[in-house]
Amino acid sequence: MTYALPINAAPRGPHILIIGGGFAGAALAIRLLEKAPHLQLTIAEPRAEIGRGVAYDSHDSVHLVNGPAGHFSLYPDSAPDHLAEWVRAHGRDGDWTPPEGDLSEVFIPRRIFGTYVAQEFARAALTARPDTEVTHLRSEIVALRRRGAAFEAETDSGARFLVDRVVLATGVFPFAAPAAPIDDPRYIRNPWQSGVLDPVVGAKDVLLIGASLSMIDMVASLEARGLRGRYHAISRRGHLIEPRRVPEPWPPFLDPEALPRTATALLRAVNRERKALRAAGGDWQALAPAVREHILPLWLNAPRAERLRFIRHLRALWDVTLHRAAPPSFAALERARTEGRFSSRAARLLDLSSGARLTAHLRPRGGTTPEVLEVDAVIDCRGHQEHDWRRVEAPLVRQLLASGLVRAHDTGFGIDATPEGQVIAQDGRVQPDLLAIGHPLRGVAWESSSIPEQRIQAAALAERILAANGLAAEIEPELETVEPRAAVLAEPALVSAARVGSCAGSPA
Repeated sequence: MTYALPINAAPRGPHILIIGGGFAGAALAIRLLEKAPHLQLTIAEPRAEIGRGVAYDSHDSVHLVNGPAGHFSLYPDSAPDHLAEWVRAHGRDGDWTPPEGDLSEVFIPRRIFGTYVAQEFARAALTARPDTEVTHLRSEIVALRRRGAAFEAETDSGARFLVDRVVLATGVFPFAAPAAPIDDPRYIRNPWQSGVLDPVVGAKDVLLIGASLSMIDMVASLEARGLRGRYHAISRRGHLIEPRRVPEPWPPFLDPEALPRTATALLRAVNRERKALRAAGGDWQALAPAVREHILPLWLNAPRAERLRFIRHLRALWDVTLHRAAPPSFAALERARTEGRFSSRAARLLDLSSGARLTAHLRPRGGTTPEVLEVDAVIDCRGHQEHDWRRVEAPLVRQLLASGLVRAHDTGFGIDATPEGQVIAQDGRVQPDLLAIGHPLRGVAWESSSIPEQRIQAAALAERILAANGLAAEIEPELETVEPRAAVLAEPALVSAARVGSCAGSPA
């Protein structure tokens, strides 16, 4: 099926392709549509909605955004309460209803946040200038090739089309290899699939591989379904994520003019401050914001050897320190732990075999003798965490690496690019017309997988794209919500009629 874009008398402007319609791709599209006087924009995203991606596609209301609504407005500078106000007006969905009172401190379901982003994309498309054209291409891009001054994009159906500029907003990928090479329905490799957790409810023992946010989601889901068995969580480092708290702010302690240049120096500075904080009766979580505001210059100024040292020794600790759990979700785990039904430790899964029960062979961290644990179900809670593009099986990733259009970052995280998001080719050339945002830039900017950082990247990248194409940023965003929301989101034809195409083939 091919969707024919409307024909306008006015020039259509440069054709920009965004590959990936998760949060990062949607945030960039919104910025471009709000400010470009004329533009052709294609977002390649197989899902039905722009803005959900993997992270915000869950239908389980106990899967919460791990920060309060007041932190995640799409417009943090001009309308910091925009998300909270939207949730008050439109956030009721299924079995979740917004509570009374101030919503800026409420942890909302991830599906609600996905709806918010999807609706804001629809609003931006519907209110864009008349000579702007938008296409939601519901196909996977499998190849990208240079054709003179343009790029030729190829879809999984074999359709091809030319664009002037490409943005890789591919998100993060699932692990290619399963945690255990076993074909047994009691081993749940993808717990996000609808209905796969229902048979686990009667389990006496459940092994959880991973101890971060995905594990919290699984415990919350199973507790909500009525499971009263035991949970055994394992992770390589044994760091158990904690609930997010909002402690009293702590004074800045890192000098922006003399930031640590080694992982050891940074750790020492944090430990000194933590001792002082403890002596003052404070909460260690007050330190995370003080470090986070410097994370980009810390990363950019660190030599490669120090980045690798940080990844090898401190990454797991940093992840559970910064990315904490929504308190309502963590409450389910805490209840199970109080009842003696939850435990976690540092260990690796060596083998998993089938029988009357599943037999897991574990190696505790620091130990040499494997241990045996019999369980009724095993859930892979590692999430979509494959950052090394050399191990990713997606056709586009393989083609981009093979063609030399991209090269893997030397940290093993994402691809090489400038801090501004210009992708660096295999031969070292900086490509101003091939850009990246979000997860692909993890090796370049480290905290590029989080919403606050992706919002900043989206705003800056939109300005650079518009400036490079000689497009003045003339239009200020209007934050009115498209009505009726249900019609816009449920009936793609309504959006298409307002200059947004939804197609399964190629743009005409």
